[in-house]
Amino acid sequence: MSNSEKKDYMKETEEQAKQRPPEEKEGLQEPKTTGYKPLQLGIIIFVILVLIIVGFGIGTDWFGLFD
Repeated sequence: MSNSEKKDYMKETEEQAKQRPPEEKEGLQEPKTTGYKPLQLGIIIFVILVLIIVGFGIGTDWFGLFD
């Protein structure tokens, strides 16, 4: 394969790559992440409930702190 054939081949493949629609990407792609909305909501609710129980417990002297 001569240099001119290599250059022609490179030009053709570059043009084909430019014309290819983006849906047909090859190689590694970014993974589609779904997020953790239910898990985050569950943790927030749990923390709020724990804070309410601890606040109520301190307020009513459940833990014997004010003896």
